[in-house]
Amino acid sequence: MPRSEAHTLNATRESERAKIAAGHNGSIPGSYLTQVISSQAAKDALFTADDGTPAAWAYRHIEANGRRRIFGSPLHGTMANGMPSAIGLQKAEPTRQVVCMAGDGGISMLFGDLMTVVAQELPIKIAVYDNGKYGFVEIEQKAEGMLDTFTRLKNPNFAGVARALGLWGETVSSADQLDTAVKNWLAQPGPALRHVHVNPMQLVMPPFMQAEPAIGMALYSARAILHGRGGDAWEMVKENFL
Repeated sequence: MPRSEAHTLNATRESERAKIAAGHNGSIPGSYLTQVISSQAAKDALFTADDGTPAAWAYRHIEANGRRRIFGSPLHGTMANGMPSAIGLQKAEPTRQVVCMAGDGGISMLFGDLMTVVAQELPIKIAVYDNGKYGFVEIEQKAEGMLDTFTRLKNPNFAGVARALGLWGETVSSADQLDTAVKNWLAQPGPALRHVHVNPMQLVMPPFMQAEPAIGMALYSARAILHGRGGDAWEMVKENFL
């Protein structure tokens, strides 16, 4: 890569990182959670991420250092790929820290994998990004100017599910508790699941916005207001642009 392009890329990355912060009213944006995980994970950790928002945050906010690696499925868009990849990686590299960044939709498809983790005594660290929806699908619908349809989820307490299956499990919902929560989770000697309520209105936006998705978001906002869902549109604007 030419030096000028590398400089521009690094400047853009640093600019994006500087914007990462807790959300309004102490909520936890997925990007903020990922930055905290990155700051506390082992320097040679192996990361897996479900395709969708967890993968987007992983690629943007897990700090690479020449020893860390991130495993996803970007060519196939495979849902729920994080847990199977984490199991394989932990078996292949038993002495390294393996961190699975799972979506709430993805982990719900693979509760059986949690039983495998317990049975095989694999010390995988699982973070569940619980935004109560199929987040990436919803963003795609909004970018096309559509009202979000059939994307909302009614989730269980994932930490409770983990404990019932034999893992360590705890939930965190407030940004001021996140640093300690992540530290305690990563320090567990065996398999551990950290259930995190992340901000459901955070968008995954490229550094440079194109006209088509911007117009689509404007159309979505207008339709949301007309259908009595102006509060959703306002929350989206507040959490991403104010």
